[in-house]
Amino acid sequence: MPPSAMQAIHLPAFNLSPSSLVPSSVPTPQPTADEYLVRITHCSPQHADILHANGKHQNVHAKRGHVHPPFILGYDFAGTIEKLPSSNAEGSDLKEGDRVIGGRIGAFAEYIAVPRSAIRRVPDELDSASACAMHGVAVSYASVVEVARVKQGETVLVSGASGGLGSACCMVAKAVGAKVIALAGDEEKAKAMRRDMDVDAVIVNAGDWIQRVLDFTGGRGVDAVLDNTGMVNDAIRCCAYAGTIVILGFAARGGVMEDVKMNRLLLKSITVIGYRYGESGRRFPKQMDEIWDGYLKMLTDGKLKALLYGKYEGLSSMGRALKDLEERKVYGKIVVSVGEEAMRPKL
Repeated sequence: MPPSAMQAIHLPAFNLSPSSLVPSSVPTPQPTADEYLVRITHCSPQHADILHANGKHQNVHAKRGHVHPPFILGYDFAGTIEKLPSSNAEGSDLKEGDRVIGGRIGAFAEYIAVPRSAIRRVPDELDSASACAMHGVAVSYASVVEVARVKQGETVLVSGASGGLGSACCMVAKAVGAKVIALAGDEEKAKAMRRDMDVDAVIVNAGDWIQRVLDFTGGRGVDAVLDNTGMVNDAIRCCAYAGTIVILGFAARGGVMEDVKMNRLLLKSITVIGYRYGESGRRFPKQMDEIWDGYLKMLTDGKLKALLYGKYEGLSSMGRALKDLEERKVYGKIVVSVGEEAMRPKL
């Protein structure tokens, strides 16, 4: 029986200093007849959480947004099923104690109530911390395989490649046989990336970096750019004729959108695709299931592996985790341990 109260990163108002956030006691969520109650064991903060806390994310739009105070921060989590929906407890494909990963606002807490569509069973081959880290970057597989349709032998440029999403994009692109140029924010991260990541080139995003990208391709340019940071104008300069740019986020721009001159797209016949992963999943659930099947197969086959940064234990460490993200210290993904796992993965 879950307790009546739990610890959570609860925001009564938007907060411009996420590093100051500490857990507080709030009522444990009461699931509806169609919801699962999950006891959270791990959660994984990302830059979008900082924008949510600041009130600068597009999800806080007055008319179309759905994140407004008071709310519990966080989206990606792993945990165990504590309670099945009362409406279909007998017919559920999950059972109490099953390990799951999911995405839902309210993840920085000890418990969360979610519909079936928000969670997926963790394969026995994966530990929960790694599964939690990789849940939030499933967009990497979708963007490379389904959106950009990267083919063997093509060259891909990945911005923000030292981060969780960027590093996963690199891994997926390599898994399909592409050459990968990874952009790093500074030389320290670049050294770690050259050591730990299977990519063809690591280039620091400074100075004449665009010329270095073009030099790597013999002046032709790259076939696709996976833009995790918000650099469409620079991406256009890096692209080959008829190249593709997939916009995955604006993490480096603090929620501020850049202006793009349309004639630059026309002159190089460039395709720019904005990919909103969450909304696509809501609108096209069958396609999302296919994406997850392919993504989980890559994970269980060992073609993708979580790059975990640092050690963060308990919700009390969330402020430090968000500060490290905000200061661009993170290489890979942060995972915060929330509670002890009820079940261990099979070896």
